[in-house]
Amino acid sequence: MNTRLRRSRAFRLAVCLALVAILSGCMQLNLGLTVNDDDTVSGQLLLTAPKSVLKQRNPDPAVAFAELRPNIPSLPPGAETRYEDATSYGIQITYRKTPLAQFTSESVNLVRDDDLYRFSLPLDPKKYGGKFGQQDPRQQQAFMTLMAFEISVTFPGRVLDTNGTVTGRSVTWKVVANQPKPSELRAVAQAPPPPATSPAAVVTGDGSF
Repeated sequence: MNTRLRRSRAFRLAVCLALVAILSGCMQLNLGLTVNDDDTVSGQLLLTAPKSVLKQRNPDPAVAFAELRPNIPSLPPGAETRYEDATSYGIQITYRKTPLAQFTSESVNLVRDDDLYRFSLPLDPKKYGGKFGQQDPRQQQAFMTLMAFEISVTFPGRVLDTNGTVTGRSVTWKVVANQPKPSELRAVAQAPPPPATSPAAVVTGDGSF
């Protein structure tokens, strides 16, 4: 009886892991951001999945992607449009002078800490594959393993610390599918000083300066 139970559990786990592989395929998140010196952010985010994988779930890739997207943690809000090419389907989010305060999502976190900018993108399996991964942590790990990330962040100041590749004031990360991943992508850069305030004009009671 115990042997049968173990075999049954092993079979269910194998089926669930296969399901995660089909659902995630090689989902890819591409992100390119530029932090402006007025504490706004410009750039684009692209989240895609292969059409060949999506069509295994539904002939309509838009429907399949909509069912798959809840497995990705929340993204910074912005102007969102559909993205499609010959092999991939997904969404593109565009940021144009977006306030820094909007970049505190579950996935992308970009904040100003006094005279520093701090960027982080956690690669915690518990945050990914949530819809199907709640059943078993191994499913969540499988989902994360199959994810791919290409990230670029350009700061207005000097990069002080990061686990990415630094080129001038930009930091890049390329995390491929089916390879070990760090716990997070992170960077710290100098923030410009706030604009100098000009001497306040003194106004007299009659309105003259």
